[in-house]
Amino acid sequence: MKETRYLERRTIQLFGLTIDRHISAPNELEFPGYNYHLLCFLLSDGNQQKLTRIGKQESEKPQAKGDFWICPAEVSGLWAWDSTDESLMFVIDPLFVRRMAEEIDGLDANNVELLSTVSAHDPQISAIARLFQTEFDTGCLGGQLYVESLTQVFIIHLLRQYCAFAPKKLHDESLPNNRLQQVVDYIHSYLDRPLHLAELAEISGISQYHFCRLFKQSMGVAPYQYVLQQRMEKAKKLLQQRKYAIAEIALLVGCTDQSRFAKHFKKYFGVTPGMFLRK
Repeated sequence: MKETRYLERRTIQLFGLTIDRHISAPNELEFPGYNYHLLCFLLSDGNQQKLTRIGKQESEKPQAKGDFWICPAEVSGLWAWDSTDESLMFVIDPLFVRRMAEEIDGLDANNVELLSTVSAHDPQISAIARLFQTEFDTGCLGGQLYVESLTQVFIIHLLRQYCAFAPKKLHDESLPNNRLQQVVDYIHSYLDRPLHLAELAEISGISQYHFCRLFKQSMGVAPYQYVLQQRMEKAKKLLQQRKYAIAEIALLVGCTDQSRFAKHFKKYFGVTPGMFLRK
């Protein structure tokens, strides 16, 4: 087996999921199977695939931009290509997928099995992959909370469409008012630092998946959207006080990049922080 040759590489490391954005030179890779799931999404045009083999599935046709393959844990694979390609590689911990399945429907973790997939195209996978791709270049105010929420959407879609079982339909519920208020108070207390789904879910006393679903049902927006809104509202109030410089306000609402802060502010209020002050 040859070693992968990356011309460029960047990585996002999350709990249960590693996302690798890379440009790879022509190569041939073969392995007996890893202890994690792989999903590779092609970002570039002009692929010259010679062979894709995952388990018993095999394809010799080139892949189009937006195509992807899934190689489940412990399944052997072989790839050979003659082009320089840009891809997103999702390295997924099987234990993380099983835990998500249990949290969604209380399913037996032993039933969770991703299906081998070759040269597939899925509009939802494409949308999720491009949001992750954008996150490599942006970030800031949405931060970790946004990426964790996007990870949940990604894993749930895999469970629904590329797993050996179909999740049950969820019943409508709501987050108790006292728990919801505790979460909201906590968010407002720590708008100046990164917030994580795990800590918000722990305050609510339920799993991360159910917290995201019930929070949105109660508040009308996802947790990361609510946090963004509150950070912008706080920034607006701080600007009105005229006590802080714009760079200081950016830090007080959890953003270390002033230009990105200005971009988010303009998105919400139609003007940049500087224009807001002049008015």
